[in-house]
Amino acid sequence: MKKENTLQEVQEQISELQEEREKCDVKLKQLQNQGKKLEKLANEKERKRRNHRLIQRGLIVERVIKNPLMFTNDEIEELLKVATHTKEYRQAYDEMINGKDMEDETDIG
Repeated sequence: MKKENTLQEVQEQISELQEEREKCDVKLKQLQNQGKKLEKLANEKERKRRNHRLIQRGLIVERVIKNPLMFTNDEIEELLKVATHTKEYRQAYDEMINGKDMEDETDIG
């Protein structure tokens, strides 16, 4: 025959389970905060990588274009558009792009 728990035993079990739940809630909150910190760190790292890449490529443009300070941003863009619509550009581009993994462009630097 199954022994029935007394009211006091049931209340003690409820109390223990509530304490366990509170501990789990605290742990859950800690893990959520840790996840937020990791997301923030990853976003910051990606932003720094992007900024570095933009600076590096801007430096390249300034090295390649003669007297870059004479031109506006729109004029620089127009020069690049003209330069990238040549047969020589297309050939060089196609040669460089062959063999590169386009899904992982983070390695291009």
